[in-house]
Amino acid sequence: MEEKISYIGRMLSANSRECVISSLTPQQSIPAFGSMLRIPTGSGQPEIYGVVTDITLEEDGFLRQIASSAGISEEVIRDAQENRNVPIIIRMAFIGYMEEDRVLHLLPPRPPVTLTEIYPCTPGEICGFTRKLGYLRLLMNISNLPAGELLAIHLRNTARAHVQLGDNDWAQRAVAEVMDLYADAPNALIAVLGAIGDADIFE
Repeated sequence: MEEKISYIGRMLSANSRECVISSLTPQQSIPAFGSMLRIPTGSGQPEIYGVVTDITLEEDGFLRQIASSAGISEEVIRDAQENRNVPIIIRMAFIGYMEEDRVLHLLPPRPPVTLTEIYPCTPGEICGFTRKLGYLRLLMNISNLPAGELLAIHLRNTARAHVQLGDNDWAQRAVAEVMDLYADAPNALIAVLGAIGDADIFE
């Protein structure tokens, strides 16, 4: 049985499309841009899935004081980077939910409750949710983001999970789905395919 992963933070705010998370993990362990997260919302409620769309390392008064000081030693910089609990804010866009063991690639019926724990998805959870590709249209419709880069890095990470669990053809099916979704927007498709090419999805 696949081991569950410890939660990475709690939700600060949410709307019907996305949520904002305060992360507790060290900087080097925060979920990567484009990676999948899940929100278990309690017995009888849908489990919400999403993708990391932004990561912000917030400054505080102490960090500002260090940054504006002359002649900072390497030890002080390393201590601030590795040991201080720098506020980390993660934005997550919803891409669907699971209800009674059924995956629905739709926006959740209601946002999760504030301070709900957020978990990174295991390879098994990633593959179970993305086996069908309807959720990709939700990724395409996220505004104010570089769609090509988000799709490319998400497809690369997700394809690796599918390969790990024995499905070597998922990436090819996903890229074909992206091409169909962008069929009426050739300029956008060219940009997205360029990003996908740079991501080495078929390595």
